[in-house]
Amino acid sequence: MAEGDARAAIANGGRIENVIVVTQRGSDGRAEFVPYFAASWRRGYVAIGLWAGRGTRSWRDLTRLVGFVREELHYPGPMVLHEADDPKLRKYRTLFVAASEPAPSDRPDGASDR
Repeated sequence: MAEGDARAAIANGGRIENVIVVTQRGSDGRAEFVPYFAASWRRGYVAIGLWAGRGTRSWRDLTRLVGFVREELHYPGPMVLHEADDPKLRKYRTLFVAASEPAPSDRPDGASDR
């Protein structure tokens, strides 16, 4: 999902209904956070795409990610944080709908979207 599309949908009365944040770790052990959104205008969970190219947008600073979700996307609800290899993500597997992106639990350790 493009960030501009999300902003337009929210401006037209749409809303973010749920957020799952997946923590991915690079080979250096640094965490990157990828939020997956369930939105009223589409089915399933989807991440925000990168501006120029394929992949998903990620944040290295969790505080900035929370600020983006709260302030820019107007989502006041809870955000659940999972490690990419968390077995609990399996129950959401069929909900991840980004055609070109595997579900977070399918990614090898150290995968990066950058």
